[in-house]
Amino acid sequence: MKIYLESSGGFAGVSNSSFLDTESMVPEEKQKVQEIIKATNFFDLPVESEIKPKPGSADYINYKITVDEGHRKHTIRTNDITLPAKLRDLVTFLESKAEKSSLEL
Repeated sequence: MKIYLESSGGFAGVSNSSFLDTESMVPEEKQKVQEIIKATNFFDLPVESEIKPKPGSADYINYKITVDEGHRKHTIRTNDITLPAKLRDLVTFLESKAEKSSLEL
């Protein structure tokens, strides 16, 4: 499974992207991310968040998350204001893995 996370915005307007391939992860982490994807029903989520930020909202972070299992691929777009609670674990996990990976370079 390949997972792509793009984030942009926030106070500083920073853009980041990260990529994870579960085949290169240790078995425990691979299982954890697969469980999160399954628990969130990721492939059934709408492409665009159904909840929009309130007018006048600023400095929020936009997320684009793509999960590719080879036989199926799905992308969603949301932001830190409207991010469904069940996806927070996925974003947190991906960001922590991306930070760890960049530190190891």
